[in-house]
Amino acid sequence: MHQFKNKKIVISGGPGSGKTTLVNLLRVKGYECMDEFSRTIIKRAQKQGQNNFFKSQPLEFSKEVWYGRKEQYKNSKLSSSKTQKSYVFFDRGLHDVLAYMDCLGVTYDTSKFDLSGFPYDLAVLLPPRKSIYIKDNERKEGFQEAQKIYFYIKKTYQKYNIPIVEVPFQSPEVRISTLLEYLDHAEKA
Repeated sequence: MHQFKNKKIVISGGPGSGKTTLVNLLRVKGYECMDEFSRTIIKRAQKQGQNNFFKSQPLEFSKEVWYGRKEQYKNSKLSSSKTQKSYVFFDRGLHDVLAYMDCLGVTYDTSKFDLSGFPYDLAVLLPPRKSIYIKDNERKEGFQEAQKIYFYIKKTYQKYNIPIVEVPFQSPEVRISTLLEYLDHAEKA
């Protein structure tokens, strides 16, 4: 990794792998973090009577998530000036949108989902863990589906040459410590 301010790091993985917990801990430590955007869309759709917007209209749902995450990506350049930390962390990235559509077999126009202008410096992937997996109002997938989604997410980041680090399941505090030690080491290398 190159030494410069505003390194963009995605924390991703299958549903229920602990991403949001890590992002929240990073925020407490003073890092700039971009929240998972799709939960906002899911909650809004549920209020309008759509129980599973992603499954019923995957392309429309994905378009909304895509535009929201593009804005987060662009805004991260502005918000990074608020902190002295070198990293901006994202709870999922733009590549996840394509991974989810590919996983479901959704046909889409690749020119409308062009990732070329949105590189991330690193994708931190959290493999699914059955012992912590819980369905909730926004997370409708079963554990086997979460594993399949993880495979597609990893494959998508690899396809676009985003460096990947897999952080195995441990306590959130140990995961954060492992991640920050890795970043510190990579920064010095």
